[in-house]
Amino acid sequence: MSRDDFLDLLRRLDGSRTIEDLERETGLDGEAVREVVEPGVVQGLIDEGAAVPAFSPGTAALARLEGLLNHLLEDLVLTGPFWRRILERPQRLHPNVFFGFGLENWFLLSRESELGSAVRALAENADLRGALDDFDRRGRRHDDVAVHAFRSLGATRGDLLRARPLPTTAALIKMLSWWARTDPLFFVATIGVIEERLEAEDEGPAARCPFLAACDRVGLTPGFVEPMRAHARAGAARRHGALSRALFARMPGIDEGTEQSWQAKAHLFMETYAGFCDGVLDHYSDPHRPLLRLCG
Repeated sequence: MSRDDFLDLLRRLDGSRTIEDLERETGLDGEAVREVVEPGVVQGLIDEGAAVPAFSPGTAALARLEGLLNHLLEDLVLTGPFWRRILERPQRLHPNVFFGFGLENWFLLSRESELGSAVRALAENADLRGALDDFDRRGRRHDDVAVHAFRSLGATRGDLLRARPLPTTAALIKMLSWWARTDPLFFVATIGVIEERLEAEDEGPAARCPFLAACDRVGLTPGFVEPMRAHARAGAARRHGALSRALFARMPGIDEGTEQSWQAKAHLFMETYAGFCDGVLDHYSDPHRPLLRLCG
């Protein structure tokens, strides 16, 4: 192959041609074309210009997942019956709906360390375990703040521990527990989106939390609201979303198949979370039902 033929071949490697195209356009023998192209591919000097990269940086994959989760949160959760009533007509709700939402969230919160332990149990995720260890040290006994809110309603920690979550809450807990064990990255991404969107910010008015804003509008008892406000501020200070991004930044790459599986799981997660919220409305709207569903 002459120098001019070689340079002409290189100029045609723009990702739009096959080996057969190059052979036809240059007049070179196919074997001669492969002698140039194939070693270049092996050495990483040539790739297929139109091909999608096999792996994406962890932060890029997280950004796409967070975008989908936020879209589904708006579409399936915040437009659902529970949040429409909370945001638009909270005065028409029975107080037990507010107390019940706090209670069912406590069931989730009280199992946070259990879920985190499941993530850390995966030996291949050493960085993930280390970050979660630090996260849990800062948030240990954080659920005590929420317990204070129910003390004003006459419920002790013992009462809460004997209470049963709603079936819709239990379904969400079991789903998150499974993902914590089998897909820890997806698990921390879901927690990050929910916590960032629905908790108060560490600095600034706690009314940024839509649930607390509704509590203020209806004039709910301060004995319940103020501990919940402190809980929301502390939760925001822990910055679940920032933890998710820090963890994904440590991942060397996320393959396309994994991202596709996350998209399917994202829809299932938000459908279950919507059921969790609407289950609170369905059950606690009936004033004849007890606030605590005690076991035994």
